[in-house]
Formats: sequence, C-alpha cells, structure tokens
Amino acid sequence: MAHPMATRALVAGGELLAWWAALTGLWIVLISAVDTLERVTGTLAALLAACAACAARRASGRR
Repeated sequence: MAHPMATRALVAGGELLAWWAALTGLWIVLISAVDTLERVTGTLAALLAACAACAARRASGRR
C-alpha cells in the first residue's frame, strides 16, 4: 500500500505535468516560427502558468 503523502505528491506532479503539456502545446499551436530562445521562453512561461493553475485549483477548494 502506498503512503498517502507519496500518492498526493504523485497526483500533484501529474497535474502539473498535464497543465504544462497542455499549455506548451497551445503555445506551439499559436506561434508561427520556433527558434531556441522562443522554445526556452515558451516552456518556462508554460511551467509558470501551470504552477499558477495548480495553485488556483487548490485555492478553490476542489481536491
């Protein structure tokens, strides 16, 4: 049986990864040309937005 803290950490990590993947995919669809700097910037911006989305969901009380 898995430890409850480990399970919650895996779920939170999965949620963050899902948000990041969705936001990065959206960013790629919306831009026209991708160079290295844009790729790094978009990936980091998507990670920040994913963290904000996870925090907003937790703050809304839905778990």
